[in-house]
Amino acid sequence: MIGAYPPPYGGVSVHIQRLQDLLLNSGFQCTVIDFSSSIKNAENVTNARKIRSWQSIQTNSCGIVHIHSSGINLKKIVGFFLVSILCKIRRNKMIMTFHSFRDGHEHFNLLKKIMVKQFLLKFVSHCIVVSPLIKNKLLPLNVDFNRISVIPAFLPPTIKQHDIDEIPQEMWDFIDDHKPVISANAFRISFHNNQDLYGIDMCIDLCVKLQDTYPRLGFIFFLSEIGDPDYFDRIRQKIIEKGIADNFLFLTRSCQFYPVLMKSDLFVRPTNTDGDAISVREASYFKIPTVASDVVSRPESVILFKNRDINDFVLKAKDALCNSELRKKKLETMQGEGNFQKILDVYQLRNARAKQYPA
Repeated sequence: MIGAYPPPYGGVSVHIQRLQDLLLNSGFQCTVIDFSSSIKNAENVTNARKIRSWQSIQTNSCGIVHIHSSGINLKKIVGFFLVSILCKIRRNKMIMTFHSFRDGHEHFNLLKKIMVKQFLLKFVSHCIVVSPLIKNKLLPLNVDFNRISVIPAFLPPTIKQHDIDEIPQEMWDFIDDHKPVISANAFRISFHNNQDLYGIDMCIDLCVKLQDTYPRLGFIFFLSEIGDPDYFDRIRQKIIEKGIADNFLFLTRSCQFYPVLMKSDLFVRPTNTDGDAISVREASYFKIPTVASDVVSRPESVILFKNRDINDFVLKAKDALCNSELRKKKLETMQGEGNFQKILDVYQLRNARAKQYPA
């Protein structure tokens, strides 16, 4: 697999980590070529900057190379072409997962459109997309409908004591001292259409407006990387000015989110754009009621609010907290997702075709 491996913990890196664990535990051989900036001390993970990282492709034939990407730019396309040449030489099948695709083909210039089409048509055996919206953006690029599978990125976590121990004691003390507890998360501070992409500003406003109803309210925001220190300083100052410094806590350390999510009474996702958020499906998996923006299609269990509408956000959050037990009972009846098996089915489909129609 080629992509980002944690830390830092984001939707793509968490997916790759969990997929590799599931593959290894199922008896497969799997090496991750990590494109993130830091060297990881993890077994079967090697950094893309090291030449020996690519030996797993050069020395193995008739295997699968699975690339994970968030969108496409020219730099990525050049890299993908180089990988695809290695795959052709070794008769490896290339599978590509798109975790997001914010710019549709209409935003591509002519060169980029030609390169993307040629790459997807000639080198990629199968595309996995995490939502139907991304599939609809690929179809105009002449990708065969039958070579696209919609498979959400969520894979259930294996609960590990190590992950729980990485959460600082300050966080557990905060959870013990507050009720109810609302949580949210982001990979790093980002902006889309000149707005706070992850809605950290809206989370602060929500905390302010709920404080009268819930004086002991606790709001935890996981931020794997700060990204924009100036904006972070401004929002921390806003928290002080609004009088919620005792109710709002940031965790700016790169660690797993699920241990705190499991202890939350409500999870919120006020993003103004999104892919298929792993944390939303993870909340449903742990039977935690969820309120999220309506910018993309969400799982059936999610309570939607109008994007960037603070009044609707507050209304839906109050409803979720007031009817928490009822919503948890509804979540209990929901069946889990078999996304790992669906990915295995794609792998096996490509291998079956490779044997039937050798390159």
